[in-house]
Amino acid sequence: MEWGVCTTVKAPLAQILAFVAWHKHIGATRIWVHLDDADAVTAHVLEQIDGVTAVLCDDAYWAGKGFRPKPQEGRQAYNMQRVYGLAELPVIAHVDVDEYLFPKRPIAEILDDWNNDNPYLRAIPAEALHDPTLTDDIFTARQFRLPFPNGMPIERRHTVLGDYTLMLKKNMLSHKVGKALFRTGIDGFVPRLHAGTMGEKGPQLKIPLHPDLMVLHFHAQDREQWRGALEHRVTKGAYRFNEELAAYLGEASDAQIDGFYEATQVASPNLLAALDAEGLLVEADLKLKEKVAVLF
Repeated sequence: MEWGVCTTVKAPLAQILAFVAWHKHIGATRIWVHLDDADAVTAHVLEQIDGVTAVLCDDAYWAGKGFRPKPQEGRQAYNMQRVYGLAELPVIAHVDVDEYLFPKRPIAEILDDWNNDNPYLRAIPAEALHDPTLTDDIFTARQFRLPFPNGMPIERRHTVLGDYTLMLKKNMLSHKVGKALFRTGIDGFVPRLHAGTMGEKGPQLKIPLHPDLMVLHFHAQDREQWRGALEHRVTKGAYRFNEELAAYLGEASDAQIDGFYEATQVASPNLLAALDAEGLLVEADLKLKEKVAVLF
């Protein structure tokens, strides 16, 4: 079964090309890249790649909606719902530029085996751990942590996260619900950023994570990038949904923030061993620069 990817980006061209190259490598038929900053030069480069549609999200584009949503999430949702409405492919995933679908077997096979009426499949989230010894590969991490499973005793969680266990109850800094691959053509269905609803105001559908499908999230490439995004994430981004984490990071000293980063986001031998012992460690070398090299 054919499938595609929809994304909304404001990122360096190298990161966008890496995203495109990987998802073409794993079988995406078409990729819609919505350029949130309406960069015409980037659009020109992307349009040279077979199967890629670059969309300039400029004033003319937003005139179709009547206004440009101020929150990034609103713009992402509109773009996904627009592409979903086109129904040009039977399945379309919504993925961010720092997220990479990582299947255990070809996604086309997974979709061919999709024999229930669920409107989407959910990919298991895995969050990158930074390893400063690695050679730059655009998105560089090789180790990723999985969420704590439901019902995991607090004592075992503590062996992984120590003092930060209660702040990261699911072992994840960012989203814990993964990303979705949506089946198109379903009347009344509304795709969201991570899941979907029947009708605009319907409750989020409860669909289990697919065991053969993962999304690798390069949430923090290094200390400087993470620190640079921290204020936004605490006040307007993902961390605001975790009140305990946001309160701690919003008031912590530089030394406390550095300690938190080292303990939760660096691929240290102790953390890797603790994750591996619980079956929560994923290893993946995407070789992104190699994938980009064969795009053109």
